[in-house]
Amino acid sequence: MALSLFAYRKGNSVLHKIPSIAKLSFLFVLCIFTYSGGMSVTWEELFSRKIVIKLSGCFFASLTLFFLSGAKWNSIRQLKFVFVIGGFVTLVKLIHIPLWLDKDSLAYGILYTVRFFITSLAAQVIFETTSPLQIQNALELIQNGISKLIPPIKKWNPALTISLAINFIPEIFETWNKVELAVKARTQKNSKWKIEILIQKFSTFFSCILHNAETKRMAVLNRSKISNE
Repeated sequence: MALSLFAYRKGNSVLHKIPSIAKLSFLFVLCIFTYSGGMSVTWEELFSRKIVIKLSGCFFASLTLFFLSGAKWNSIRQLKFVFVIGGFVTLVKLIHIPLWLDKDSLAYGILYTVRFFITSLAAQVIFETTSPLQIQNALELIQNGISKLIPPIKKWNPALTISLAINFIPEIFETWNKVELAVKARTQKNSKWKIEILIQKFSTFFSCILHNAETKRMAVLNRSKISNE
């Protein structure tokens, strides 16, 4: 299955119609609230009423966004990386010398994974229903408001940097999909894991990524210059 994480999806859902500034603001607040309270918890605290109710509310908010976006259930498969990273973080926390099972370290990993999944799900559906241009315009609107209090902020133009970073995420997955398909078309099934093939695959991938990043950066810079004139 080809990955298209955070890629914009055209549609006419309820979430598509909500202003981008409102969606990004909600995502920002949801992320802060989800991760508030610290990461270090004991095994008993993990199942306390306070944490369970808080995370349940955050998950319900993300799930509501998912339904409002009109996304299909199989799109959740694109978030498998959350559990891979969460499992790795948990494993690292569990490594002790001498080896023993630390429940508090396990609680840390579970809490990290749950929070990561909640915020990733919300980010996925929001960026799926918000075009790159809408994201940049929303960030520029916030930047213009802040620049009234802090004038140098407009010269630094963080909105450009942030929007470029956000919009480049789906570009990474799209480029990888193209390189992967090209490798499959040109190599035999048993030889695609050979060292020289893997080296060529990753070198091609990074070359394409650097080229696309520079092209996108110049395009956004030119657009910003035109809008400021």
